[in-house]
Amino acid sequence: METNPISTASTPSWSAFWKLVVQYMPKGWLLTAAVVLGLLETVFTLAIPLLTSRLVDGFSLENLTGSTIAWLAIAFVAQAVMSGFAMYTMSYVGQFIVSGLRRDLWRRVLKLPISFFDRSASGETMSRITNDTNIVKDFITGQVISFLSGIVAIVGSVVILLTIDWKMTLFALLAIPAAMLLLWPVGRRMYAISRDTQQEVAEFQGDLGRVLSDIRLVKASLAEPLERTQGEKRISGLFRFGLREARIQAIVSPLMMTVMLLVLVALIGYGGAQVARGVLTAGSLVAIILYMFQIVVPFTQLATFFTQFQKALGATERLREIMDLPSEDLSEGAEPEPGSSPTSATPTRISTQQRLVFDNVSFGYSADKPILQNLNFIAEAGQTTAFVGPSGAGKTTIFSLIERFYDPNEGRLIYGSEEATAIPIRDWRSRIAYVSQESPVMAGSIRDNLTYGLSDVSDAAIEEAVRLANLSEFILSLPQGLETEAGERGVKLSGGQRQRLAIARAILRDPDILLLDEATAHLDSASEALVQEALDTLMQGRTTLVIAHRLSTVRGADQLIVIEKGTATGQGTHAELLESHSFYRKLVQRQFESFDPIDAKESEQTPVK
Repeated sequence: METNPISTASTPSWSAFWKLVVQYMPKGWLLTAAVVLGLLETVFTLAIPLLTSRLVDGFSLENLTGSTIAWLAIAFVAQAVMSGFAMYTMSYVGQFIVSGLRRDLWRRVLKLPISFFDRSASGETMSRITNDTNIVKDFITGQVISFLSGIVAIVGSVVILLTIDWKMTLFALLAIPAAMLLLWPVGRRMYAISRDTQQEVAEFQGDLGRVLSDIRLVKASLAEPLERTQGEKRISGLFRFGLREARIQAIVSPLMMTVMLLVLVALIGYGGAQVARGVLTAGSLVAIILYMFQIVVPFTQLATFFTQFQKALGATERLREIMDLPSEDLSEGAEPEPGSSPTSATPTRISTQQRLVFDNVSFGYSADKPILQNLNFIAEAGQTTAFVGPSGAGKTTIFSLIERFYDPNEGRLIYGSEEATAIPIRDWRSRIAYVSQESPVMAGSIRDNLTYGLSDVSDAAIEEAVRLANLSEFILSLPQGLETEAGERGVKLSGGQRQRLAIARAILRDPDILLLDEATAHLDSASEALVQEALDTLMQGRTTLVIAHRLSTVRGADQLIVIEKGTATGQGTHAELLESHSFYRKLVQRQFESFDPIDAKESEQTPVK
C-alpha cells in the first residue's frame, strides 16, 4: 500500500525556505529588534578582550584604574542582558512563524480532497504538521541569531586583530578555507539523511496512530506480536538514521575543532615569542587569544548551523508538498472566517426537493480499475431509491460521488436542472445527511456530536431530534445527560445508540437528500426496531437513497436499482424485478428460502423496513 503519496524527490533550496518563512514573519520591527539585540551582544563581547588587554597591561605596569574594572563589568552585564533579550525576542519570532505555518497547514489539510486521505497515513500528515514545523522553529530560534552574531564576531575579531598584528591575523585566516572544505561535501548528504529521518518519523507516527486508534482490534486479533515487530522495525530504522547523522557530526565537528586548535596553538607559540622579544605586550597577546576564541567558537558552531539548516530545508520541502496540493473549493461565502465559530450547515439554503440524476457516469479510483461504467439512473424527489447487488459492485462509490468526495471521470451528476459541480461544495453537502452501518462518533460530549458542524442550535431543536430518534430514554438514563462524554470513536455507546445518535444528527441538519448505508445491518432485533422507527421518521418527505444488503429492508422502496460490475442492470419495484431480473431473483431466493411472489407483490405497499 502506498503510504507516502506526497513525497517527491527534490533538492535543497534556500529560496524555498525563505519564501515559506517570510510569509509568516511578525512585524518587521520585532525581527529587526531581535537582530539588533543580537548584534549589540556581539559588540559588547568584542569589547571584552580589549578591556581585558588593558587590565593585563595595567597589572604589569602597576597603574590599574577602577574605570577599567568598571567598564569590564559593564561589558559583561550588558552582554548578558542583550543576550537574554535577543534570545527571547528570537524565540517569539520563531513561535510566531511556526504558529502561522501550522494554522495554514491545518486549514489546507481540512480542505484537501478525500482522495488525499485515502492514500496518506494520518500519522504521517500529523508528523508534518507537528514535527516538521518544530524543525523549522528550532532552526529559527536556536540558530539564526547565533549564526548572525557569529559572523559579526568573526568579522569584528578579524578587523581588531589586523590592527594588533596583521601577520598573525592572516595566518589565523588560513583556517577558514580548511573549515569550508570540511563543510561543503557533507551538505547534500546531511540533507538526504534528514529527509529520510523525517519520513521514517512520519511513518512511525502513522503506525502509532493506526494501532492506538484500533487497539481493540489489535488485542482481539492477538496481533500484538505483528505490531511489535512492525514497531521495532520502525524504531531500528530511526536508530540507523540517527547513527548516520551522528557519524557526520562526529567527523565534522572534531575536525573543525582540531583545525582551529592547531591554529590557536601556533598563534600562542608565535605570540609568546613576540612578547619575549618585546614586539607585543602581554595584554595584546591575551587579547589576540581571546579574539581567536571568538573566531573558533562560531566556526565550530557553523557545523551545527549547517546540519540544522539542511534539516530545515528538508522539513520545508515536506511542508510545501502539502501546501502545494490542490484543495477542494471551499472559498464561497458560506465558509466561516478563520477564528470564528462554525456556522450552521444550512444558514441560507432553502430546502428544495429535486430529482437526482446519474447521466452516463463512469468512475475509477485509478485509471486501470474502473468501478462505475456508464451508470444511468434517476432518483425522484421525495422518493426512496434502493441499490442492491453483490459486494464490490460500486454501491458505496455511488454514495461517494453523491457527496462529491470524488468527481466522475465521465458523465454528469445532475440535481434538478443544474449539474452538481455547479453548486458550491459547502452548499451541496449541506443538503445531504449520511447514516452508515457504523456511523462515526467524535470524541466529546453527546451534545457536541449531535450539533457537530452546526452552531446556534436551540435546546428545543436538540430535544425534538433526540425524541424523533428514539434517544430520549437513553439520554435521561445518563447522569450528565447530553453532556456525557461519548468516548474516543464513541466507545462508550452501543451500536444502536450510535446509529440513533447519527439519525438525530441528520434530523438537525434537515437534509434534502438522505443516504442510508444499511443503517440497521449489525443491530440486534430490539435496537433495529428503534433505529428503523427513527429512520422512518427521518425519511419522510426526503429524497432517500439506500444501500441494501438485506432485501427485506427495501422491498417497499419506490425504486430498486440492481448494480452489477458498476452498471445498472435492472430498475423497478421489488415485484417488477422479481419477474424480470434473474440475478435479483437469485438474490431474493438466497435470502428467503420460503418465498411467495404473491406476498412480495403485496409487500410493495409496505414502508421500507
